[in-house]
Amino acid sequence: MEYTTFFLQLLVTAIGGCIAVVLSFYIVWPKIEVSLLKINSIHERKELTKDTLQLRFAAYERLLLFVNRISPQQIMLRNHNTEGTIEQFKKNIIADLEAEFQHNFTQQLYVSDLAWTIIKDLKNNTSLLFQNASKIMPPTANVDDYIAVVFKHANEWSENPYDVAQNILKKELSA
Repeated sequence: MEYTTFFLQLLVTAIGGCIAVVLSFYIVWPKIEVSLLKINSIHERKELTKDTLQLRFAAYERLLLFVNRISPQQIMLRNHNTEGTIEQFKKNIIADLEAEFQHNFTQQLYVSDLAWTIIKDLKNNTSLLFQNASKIMPPTANVDDYIAVVFKHANEWSENPYDVAQNILKKELSA
């Protein structure tokens, strides 16, 4: 009989312990679940921030390259062809300028409004430089004369706008 009482008490204690564990689980689990969700959310935000930073760095990198590629020296060097007219040469370099701009247009999503405004203004001013230089050319001028006029105007700038734009982009990225 002692065995029966002992096993009965053991069974009651075991069932009570199981019930206590199950009740504790139902009480504590929501708190554990909330904590796990918070940790997961923090981890996801951290990954998103990391991805966004990588996209931002890449955008500034691309815009720095864009500024370099649209400088008069670079764009005229890429399109240099003394065999055509000044008008053809001008159309080619302005088309190249527009193509470069269109290729980098989406980078505005990842840079500040100031940086994008600087890029747009630089592109527009570069286009105006090429257009205005052709307006002052005599009818007998050739492509090399046109290039000389563009370089003459560029050398008259107190500050090189392409260097200024690159410096602003670099400062923004490091800020």
